[in-house]
Amino acid sequence: MITYILRLAHRHKLLLAVTAIVLASAPLRLYALSDQPAGLFGDEAADGLDALRIIDGDRPIFLPDNNGREPLHAYLLAYSISLLGRTPAAVRLPSALASCVTLVGIFLVSQSLYTKRTGLLATLICGFTVWPIMLGRLATRPALLPLFLTLGLWAGIEGWKTRRISLWIGSGLLFGAAFYTYTPIRVIIIALPLWAILLLVCRRAGHLWPGALLFGLSLAVAVLPLAQYSLSHPEQVLGRTAGLSVIDRNTPYQQVGTILANQTFRVLTMFVLPGHGDWNLRHNIPTRPVFDLLMSIALGGGIIVGLSRRLRLRTLLCLVWIAVALIPTMLSEEAPHFARASGALAVVMIFPALAFDYIYRLFGSPRPKFATILATSALLMSSLLITTKDYLLSNYLATDDVGFWFDEQCTEAALTVNHFLGAGWQGLGWLAHAQPPLPGRQVFLAPNVCPRYSSSGYYGVQFLVPVTLGDDHEVQRYDLNALPAVQTLEPEVLFLAIPGDEDKIKPWLDEAYTATVRDGPWTPPDNLGNSWLVYRTIVASLR
Repeated sequence: MITYILRLAHRHKLLLAVTAIVLASAPLRLYALSDQPAGLFGDEAADGLDALRIIDGDRPIFLPDNNGREPLHAYLLAYSISLLGRTPAAVRLPSALASCVTLVGIFLVSQSLYTKRTGLLATLICGFTVWPIMLGRLATRPALLPLFLTLGLWAGIEGWKTRRISLWIGSGLLFGAAFYTYTPIRVIIIALPLWAILLLVCRRAGHLWPGALLFGLSLAVAVLPLAQYSLSHPEQVLGRTAGLSVIDRNTPYQQVGTILANQTFRVLTMFVLPGHGDWNLRHNIPTRPVFDLLMSIALGGGIIVGLSRRLRLRTLLCLVWIAVALIPTMLSEEAPHFARASGALAVVMIFPALAFDYIYRLFGSPRPKFATILATSALLMSSLLITTKDYLLSNYLATDDVGFWFDEQCTEAALTVNHFLGAGWQGLGWLAHAQPPLPGRQVFLAPNVCPRYSSSGYYGVQFLVPVTLGDDHEVQRYDLNALPAVQTLEPEVLFLAIPGDEDKIKPWLDEAYTATVRDGPWTPPDNLGNSWLVYRTIVASLR
């Protein structure tokens, strides 16, 4: 039996190696998914609300709310929420799993373009780099894009190499599906005709036909429903893209070059220069570059190795891909923006992998020696530990600032309501309580507690509380100047009040209720050390 297992392991050692990397890095993406970060960001909750409408029977081609969004992520959320309930884990699980499976796609693309060892190294680097980890823990559309791009690229490259029609068609369908994931695909798709041109120039385009035609046809079939919707609703599909652009028709011509140069510098330096990474706490440890010092050196070395005569064409293809994939963040506000640059993940990890592979081959010839393997592994693991220590050892996701950026205070408001009603997610675990709200209880929120005009907190409360705010008797807004008659209230009442409102609400309740006032959550201190009380809870029981 043991002999059989060892023989099977040897036969499938490559599969086992990739599986081991995925399993080793999966906890970074899946651990404490409901409470790290502690809050549920508004964009995450907005997709959750769309998923609830899908569960109820809606079948959108495009989601016009919240500035317009592609729908595939919401469809995946609908399945997850139907299993787990209205919890942060249910919303985040599809992105986390997509991030795990993307590692397989990274391996497939890397080994198709270069070697199996390069593929394994690129997968390992991607598995323990902060950028893709954070992307996988944020329950929004960008996490899906690298998955479909890597699988589509692999199928297309293998179709080109083997002339298998099924792979060409599969590649077209996967790229078509990518149009339903995240907006940058509309730019990234330009990389494919540029690849074809480069192959023609290098006289390597002989295998493109008729596969490329079948690819185009299958891509068109997949994109057709979205294209038809776009023609009918251009303002919905194109509105957000125009709103985020750093250049518009009013930009003075003489400033365009300066703006583009500054944006390009910001984006290219995000990979290696400390202080030049994405500053958004939801995407990154603020301003941390993609790669640490060791991996940055490997990135540069890998590009040099890749431009050697033997590897030049495939390396130029990768560089073209990265350049196109970075355009969405180069041309938009808040550059560098790791989410808008997520398409570059499909191939960028290849370059540091090439450097480590070169070191392995350089000092291991003619046969790899133990010392060479040990030295290469030590360099790689040192870099991976440097890259992940701030994220893992410092417990970055549990910090107060990250919680604030993920609307932790409004998530706490939703939990306070859920605890009082005895329904919905109670703050622990992945599952929500399925029972209906307790009878005889009523909740009132102040107009300025997670208000509608503050879309982030509002969406979080709407999603996590299993009673529709404002539409149901159980949960409503209150007007301090037009409080209802005390006799009309339920026997148990909860108020989430703006600090100061208790001075009027408590005496009003004291006519018939026993009321207790407690402080709710505080905001983290700002740069001047100031912190603010978000709301006070008033819990009242009928005497």
